[in-house]
Amino acid sequence: MSNNKRAKYSNFQKTRDKMPKSKINHGPCSIYNCNKSSNDFRCLSNLAIRKASAKGNLRLYPYLQPGYQICSPHYTAIVENQLPEPTSAPAQAFIPTTLPVKPSIGDQIKQMTSVLYTKRHDNVILDPNEFDKMLKETDPNLTNFFADMCAILIPRDRSPYNKKEDRKKIVAILYLMAGIRNQHVNNFKLELALYLAESGITCDAINALSSAGVSVTHQTVYNYKKKIADEHPIRVKKYFDENKNNLCIYNLDDYHNIHENRRPDCTSLSSAVHLATCVAKSVEKSDPVPIIFNNKIEQLSIHFYDNAIEERKEERKMKGAMLVGVKEQQLHSMQDFLNALNIVFDYNKEIGHLDGNVAPIVADWPGQRYIRQAFTHFHKKNENSIPKEIVSVVPLLGPLHVALNTKEQVIMELLDNIVPVSLDIYALLFRSGSFDNYVETIFRIWTFALRWHRKNYNKAPLAFLSDLFYWEKIEHPMRKAIKKNLVQFNDYWVENMHSRIRATTSPKDAADNIQKQAYLLDFHKYSAFREMFSTTKHYPYSPRDLKFLTTKTCIFLISQFQEIYRKNEETNLVSSKIPSPLKRRKKKELPTSYNLPTLGEIDITSMPTGYSTLFPPLFNNCDHCYKILNINDQTIILICGHGFHLECYNSMEKKCRHCLNYYKKGIWKNVNAFLNGLNSEKNFDKDLDDDAQEDTEEDNNNSEETEIDQLNRQESLELDLLNRISEINSW
Repeated sequence: MSNNKRAKYSNFQKTRDKMPKSKINHGPCSIYNCNKSSNDFRCLSNLAIRKASAKGNLRLYPYLQPGYQICSPHYTAIVENQLPEPTSAPAQAFIPTTLPVKPSIGDQIKQMTSVLYTKRHDNVILDPNEFDKMLKETDPNLTNFFADMCAILIPRDRSPYNKKEDRKKIVAILYLMAGIRNQHVNNFKLELALYLAESGITCDAINALSSAGVSVTHQTVYNYKKKIADEHPIRVKKYFDENKNNLCIYNLDDYHNIHENRRPDCTSLSSAVHLATCVAKSVEKSDPVPIIFNNKIEQLSIHFYDNAIEERKEERKMKGAMLVGVKEQQLHSMQDFLNALNIVFDYNKEIGHLDGNVAPIVADWPGQRYIRQAFTHFHKKNENSIPKEIVSVVPLLGPLHVALNTKEQVIMELLDNIVPVSLDIYALLFRSGSFDNYVETIFRIWTFALRWHRKNYNKAPLAFLSDLFYWEKIEHPMRKAIKKNLVQFNDYWVENMHSRIRATTSPKDAADNIQKQAYLLDFHKYSAFREMFSTTKHYPYSPRDLKFLTTKTCIFLISQFQEIYRKNEETNLVSSKIPSPLKRRKKKELPTSYNLPTLGEIDITSMPTGYSTLFPPLFNNCDHCYKILNINDQTIILICGHGFHLECYNSMEKKCRHCLNYYKKGIWKNVNAFLNGLNSEKNFDKDLDDDAQEDTEEDNNNSEETEIDQLNRQESLELDLLNRISEINSW
């Protein structure tokens, strides 16, 4: 071998060694109707075409061109081997002249752009499977286009998860490519720009991305929001017109743009924006409840008395919910609520959806109170300033507000009463539609509020229960509607809307911007870009963390129960003066706290109900006959704390007369206070619940533990728990 040949061969080896190991020919095979099962593909070079032509092997495949990729079996048959001569027909009969020539990638991109242009006003499709299906159904020439693009852009050695994520990215790339060919194909760019605007990105940043061809301009985003806001009344009218024959439930609540605790300082003032938000939720296959029943108008709002969570999951979705309006104002007086209700009343003047029908409004305590006050003034004082549509309004108790208020109080009846109620009232009973259990739990929550002296929620449950019992008495269809569709009578709809608004706005947004964003969120029930590309939020606690917390809680409870068991006889009153049990005790003589060996000094409101009555439970004495409770006697200790001889308990018709009188007095007192307030002219701002404490302490303990330390602590806690359980019998 000559020196020149050796040098050329050496250079060839070096070049070959530098070439990447990964294959560049990924297919698919360019032979029409290829049925070969092969994953190896080869590219047709000019030399390969000449060799195949010289052998006459291109007579069946005249459409093959240099650069086409074909599978290895076809490459061997066409380029390397000699195809057999046809025997039954002339050569031209084998030429597939009727088969269309496969379009190039450039032609397919052009066709894809045309398809996306015709669908530019539809919702953007970012799901890869749905996008591929849309292309195939619209243009047959794009049948394999998306698969070809994925084969070209995604390396074959990628993991299945990364391939799935890369397919999403290719959809976005194809939208951007179509936008370059035709600037009117901008629905993906608009979706991206809306997401960026919601995330708080600046106008300059959006415009910079627009210059790069990734999104639309900020002005386009503003114009789009303005268009949605301007067209919103038309959509609301259409909504009410379509749901005339369905029961509609309304939410009315106030929204403020305070994302955190802010107070005015010496240099700036708090510029909080307050908005009244009204949301309507239609109940499909449920007729509206008429106001006129049994040929007379029943006053639904004011009257005077001297399993299944999964089964009903579909009903709890936002489907069928409509944002009626967002109005800049506060909700601190009766007139404020009337102005907010005009959002619904104004549509009724054109649509008439409220005429003769009930409009249930699920609201918090101020909403119930002021709306009922307006109803009372309309019927008793004939005030012309109150719109006549107020007769359709029925304020109802919101389960979310009830559940939250029960969890604000420091509680002592850990296992028997309060904790199960506060956790079950919304999470289980209401969401599952367990009507009877829900009503019973509302009354139990009222008993807690009565004992805790909650200024508002010692009245709100009574108003709700009073309505239900009244409707049951007169057999009004309103009660049947609530029992059948309990899940729908919810304040979740407006709270969900508030959460979405707060998540997509900033504290610096003005009222106009918040209103436009609210209407946009109602128009787009979900963001396609956020759903497809935003990182999913994971549950903050791992199974190991939950196991650790469970073990720690068990150890704490066992320790507390052990202390209670050992010091059972040591409980005593803080007050040294114990009133005589044989006479009625005055309120000022009652103890205000008790000294518990395990928990220390405890306020009376945290004790069982019996300790809040005029006859607190007696130690070792019957609370009816006041005689000693002997071990050999048949006795019963109630959850309220009172204890009786079984004979005494049966003589009281198996009811604790002390607690029964306490509840009767509480009902009488709070109902009268509520009715007096409805007839008064003053606002109730000063009577708003001020028991909730807003001062919170932050735990700045940021100590870090290694994984080994955490495992050691877990093992130590589990061992400690086993030891304590084994020692229970030896207490």
